[in-house]
Amino acid sequence: MGKSTILIVDDEEMIKMTLRGVLTKEYEVLEAENGKEALQILYRDSSRISAIVLDIVMPVMDGMAFLEEFRKYPEYNSIPVIVATSNNDEELEKKCLEFGVWDFVMKPYNPLLLQFRLRNAIEKSRLLMSERDPVTDLYTKLKFFQKVREKLESVQGKKMAFVRFDIDRFKMINNFYGPNEGNRVLKCVASELRKVAVVFDDFVYGRIENDVFACCIPFEKENIDLLVKAIQIRLKKINNDYNIKASYGVYVIDNQNLDISEMYERAYIAAKSCKGNFAESVVYYNDSMIENMKYEQYMINQVNRAITEEQFVVYLQPKVDLRTGMAFGAEALVRWNHPQKGLLLPGDFIPVYERNGIIVRLDQYMWDKVCQLLRKWLNEGKMPKPVSVNVSRVNIYNPHLIEDFKNLIVKYQIPPELLNLELTESAFVEDQDLVMETMKKLHALGFRIMMDDFGSGYSSLNILKDMELDYLKIDMKFLQNQEGNDRGEKVLTSVIRMAKWLQIPSIVEGVETKEQAELLRDIGCEYAQGYYFAKPMTVEAYEELAEGKLLPVYHQQLKNYIDIDDIWDTVNGLTKIFEKILLPVALYEYSTQGVLSLGSNAVYTGLLDDRDLKLACQSTGKECKLEDVLSDIIKRNRSKKYVYRQDGAEYRFIPQIIGKYKEKVIFMILLVNVEEYS
Repeated sequence: MGKSTILIVDDEEMIKMTLRGVLTKEYEVLEAENGKEALQILYRDSSRISAIVLDIVMPVMDGMAFLEEFRKYPEYNSIPVIVATSNNDEELEKKCLEFGVWDFVMKPYNPLLLQFRLRNAIEKSRLLMSERDPVTDLYTKLKFFQKVREKLESVQGKKMAFVRFDIDRFKMINNFYGPNEGNRVLKCVASELRKVAVVFDDFVYGRIENDVFACCIPFEKENIDLLVKAIQIRLKKINNDYNIKASYGVYVIDNQNLDISEMYERAYIAAKSCKGNFAESVVYYNDSMIENMKYEQYMINQVNRAITEEQFVVYLQPKVDLRTGMAFGAEALVRWNHPQKGLLLPGDFIPVYERNGIIVRLDQYMWDKVCQLLRKWLNEGKMPKPVSVNVSRVNIYNPHLIEDFKNLIVKYQIPPELLNLELTESAFVEDQDLVMETMKKLHALGFRIMMDDFGSGYSSLNILKDMELDYLKIDMKFLQNQEGNDRGEKVLTSVIRMAKWLQIPSIVEGVETKEQAELLRDIGCEYAQGYYFAKPMTVEAYEELAEGKLLPVYHQQLKNYIDIDDIWDTVNGLTKIFEKILLPVALYEYSTQGVLSLGSNAVYTGLLDDRDLKLACQSTGKECKLEDVLSDIIKRNRSKKYVYRQDGAEYRFIPQIIGKYKEKVIFMILLVNVEEYS
């Protein structure tokens, strides 16, 4: 074992020379002329330094100012400081002790006494380091395990739980925001554990390693909930730039004689089960988790080699334009061509990588591969449609994300609108401010962004109101398990129409039947994706499809009717043409539930000015409601002559059926001023 290192902080060269002569036989010696220089040495070499001999009176930064700054860093707590004094100043000594000084020596130095005190301080420091974590001052792993064993022996018969938790994406915090920020997070957790400890008579806690903490707590579900809530509230207050979540594994101790390391292992397995799970942060251990853990570890161990050997391959699933039936771009999906297990689907490994943060590397690998592909098509003289890539929730917290995408389009010289970005709904819900800022910067670069899986989680209409989305991907799960009622269909219809009013095109994914495809087209959905059209396919198969060598699976035109979607199209701008019609014109949907206004141009809106459209029959003069008039037209398959009268003017009512779906009928209504156009 090498020599211990002593840091001498003194501005008097003669004293430093004397100390060097005394100490160099037993110690390595570093020197600083003042407190500021000493802090710089500590910043570089704190792990080397075993003790500090500190003078109080110095220029630039004196000993007291040094101690005040020194105590701000818990990682220095295990470094003993011995203060050199020239008189018995009790007030000075008291203040030094408050700053954490370990011992005092008198000037001029007694060499034997100084060496004795240094040895004593270093020995005590090493003992403390084996018991206390230098960053948080909590028990280290070995000491914590020892304290848990002592606690269990003292509470025989009392139900206890072993809780292990760690901070999701902690490596991201360290990598992107620096180790000081990471240490600040750890200290906040330690501080909250101390507060929780006051609530319970029997509570042991410690820091195991890195961002991993553990505690032994009297078991009641309410106790676990209190612990989790307290820590989560504290974590939310740490930094507005990112949202921190912890994952908790709980082992309810059913055998107090079990080795403590085995208890920890069971809590660890439980915690891994909820890693990366947005909806669940606490999991209780059960024996079936062990096999799942082995599988996860196998998948994790394989990832580096898989990326290096390019075992992950790009598959493309076309998105279909429902107005033409032709492919309109695709979504890039990953497949793992595993050398032993064959072709693995995303469900076999993506959840594992999301829980362990590895998804960041896989995302970036896929982005690069798709950009290579787009560049290849451009080099071949093709005009490729956009390909969308998935941006995992974890990547949103990467402060280099914008730069990463910018570098990709520069590296491969591709227009950013060819690379669409899909963010899952949960990412929007989890940290809206961060997502909004990220989207703003990506839009500024020219990227188009879609919210993926809308409707699969806890969607908020505020998201659609506040977020600058280019596309809305809607999950077909709205139509699952309807069992005779059409509520899901009504919700889906409402969402698509709402997206249209917001000028956001819709893409519905998970379409599996012809009936679903026809429903989507009839209610105005622009694009769809799913097995009914095409399964995810190899790049070669997609290239054939894009070149027209494969016939599209779906193409349907509504017969005898104008396509209502062409009027309210959010993509090609025909809405503007509708607005330029000089006559008052409106669209209405009639069903047995009544009449629903789908929209009108400005002339129509200005004419009615929030009044109901009440009509008069020309032959009888009887006033009629619009609902009754439309019902009569459907029953008679023709229309009587009706007029709308306002402020002495008379307008001829001209209805036209332009679309039908089940019991719903779409009408276009024109109002023609009789006097102006007679």
